[in-house]
Amino acid sequence: MKKLIVLATLAALPAAAMADVVISGNLAVGIVNTKESGKGSLTTENRTSGEIKFAGKEDLGNGLKSIWQIATKVDLADSKDESAAAANAWGTRESFVGLQGDFGTVKLGNIYDLPTSGQLAIFEDLSATYDSAIYDQGTRVNNTIAYVTPSIAGFTATVQHSFGASKDAEANKEHAQTLSLAYEGEGFGVSYDGRRTKDADLNKTGKLHELNANVSLDALSLVAGYAHAKEADGAKRSGYGLSASYAMGNLTPKFGFWKEGDLKEADGDKINDGHKAYTVGVEYALSKRTRAGAQITKVNYDDNDAGSLRRAMVYLGTKF
Repeated sequence: MKKLIVLATLAALPAAAMADVVISGNLAVGIVNTKESGKGSLTTENRTSGEIKFAGKEDLGNGLKSIWQIATKVDLADSKDESAAAANAWGTRESFVGLQGDFGTVKLGNIYDLPTSGQLAIFEDLSATYDSAIYDQGTRVNNTIAYVTPSIAGFTATVQHSFGASKDAEANKEHAQTLSLAYEGEGFGVSYDGRRTKDADLNKTGKLHELNANVSLDALSLVAGYAHAKEADGAKRSGYGLSASYAMGNLTPKFGFWKEGDLKEADGDKINDGHKAYTVGVEYALSKRTRAGAQITKVNYDDNDAGSLRRAMVYLGTKF
């Protein structure tokens, strides 16, 4: 009965009230086979992409607009699994309210931590960087305020501050600040993301720096990336990689590579935990919105005891 009342109320709203709301999404499911050294292979059906987004704006006059967005991760493969159910919770992706004008954009909410990061992740799900401990692929941070400058001759800057992830007195309130600089030219772009976090337990600061550069040469697209992290305890790690794709009509072959260095502790000792990763795949556009593809990722760990990991996948997805 309550559902009927809600539906009847929505139906009675003026059409103009819903005019500026945009609904979009990206949904995909794949069959994935995983093989680890010393273990048998495992085949499962997994979510490869999944998001539904509601966004809107209102003209406040004098060039000022209010904006909002609610984005939610969607797992079509196993929505009854406990972790998947949490993922399907409302507003788990970038969700915010804000103001936009000639001065730029201000947003408050659950916001991407490093705005231009993860550009090497061109594959459906398992890019060569997916096993990286330092190359970010779109982490969102709660309790964040962000300011984005207007684009000036191709340059934009973003400044963000996170007030901490929890009000629990026993939790580690990790405050974080992010600075992002980006330039978009004719057929190329470069960007820098820097994050500073303070560990409340150690009372020390950790830093992450990420650089990305991309270029489009007709059908060929190339991305190069680099990341360097210094943890609050003084340990350091770096990595670099490259990805490429080449569009041939509806068919797009892809390649990715990432090399992650060993962790160097504050006392100079190294932990043999680096790796090299490779991903190759091909995607076919069945239409402007629907796609199908296949890919395989191989991770070779520097530690011989860790061996290697191989994941192969075929998938089907659509956008709306």
